[in-house]
Amino acid sequence: MQLSHEHEELQRTLKRFIDDEINPHVDEWEAAEIFPAHELFKKLGSLGLLGLTKPEAYGGSALDYSYAVVMAETLGHIECGGIPMAIGVQTDMCTPALARFGSDELKREFLAPAIAGDQVGCIGVSEPGAGSDVASIKSHARKDGDDYVIDGSKHFISCVRRPDFVILFAVTGTDETPKGARKRITAFLIDCDTPGFELRRGPRPVSHRTYHNYQLSFSDCRVPALAILVEEGRGFDHAGQWLANTRILVAANCCGKAERALEVASRWAATRQQFGQTIGKFQGVSFK
Repeated sequence: MQLSHEHEELQRTLKRFIDDEINPHVDEWEAAEIFPAHELFKKLGSLGLLGLTKPEAYGGSALDYSYAVVMAETLGHIECGGIPMAIGVQTDMCTPALARFGSDELKREFLAPAIAGDQVGCIGVSEPGAGSDVASIKSHARKDGDDYVIDGSKHFISCVRRPDFVILFAVTGTDETPKGARKRITAFLIDCDTPGFELRRGPRPVSHRTYHNYQLSFSDCRVPALAILVEEGRGFDHAGQWLANTRILVAANCCGKAERALEVASRWAATRQQFGQTIGKFQGVSFK
């Protein structure tokens, strides 16, 4: 893709932020298993980096998808794998879902603060008995008057810190089809302070220590019908419209990581001294 002046300016802005605010601290954060998400997300929000493709009415910049690709690639220059994922969950999964399918009320309450860096969200799909096999999820929501009552659990739910809201996928019924029974899966947007919703840290990861995972439990958790993000029963059908784009962004991020690895290796080869010369002058290294 040929980068425009605006794309290059985005790269420069984000690289400066990474070099000044993130990379000097990643070893410390990884060792302590922390990430100052409140502070850094607020700074990213003030630079307009959390809402590049989101509507201007809620604090976004309304740019096209190419800017999200450039941002994903540039985030690959962060010297810690967990932090780009943390930012990506917000910019590429949670806020796109809200921007595309949320009501005006949900956008005001959750999208605008997320773009500003004041809130972070997570996606609640994986369960103890259902990971990639979304059709096997058991968390369910039953209609009760104007509300839905949710019961069930999720695990390995990724978020850089305790989330403020979750986009939850739950079963709201079953349809008979020519191929047999098919669950109706609905997406709900739920404030994490809702009664009946318990949130706790999950297992400690082997790597990406700055990036945590959580276990979500719902017991008689009552939410209004207005919390439905997409029409009832069509949550996962529509999810493909925003989740599929993340595949491209993951690939772009991997390209950025490769660029950063080459930069670090080249600098090391040009400065590391052995046997009276830089190692880059040795034949086996110079070939590379």
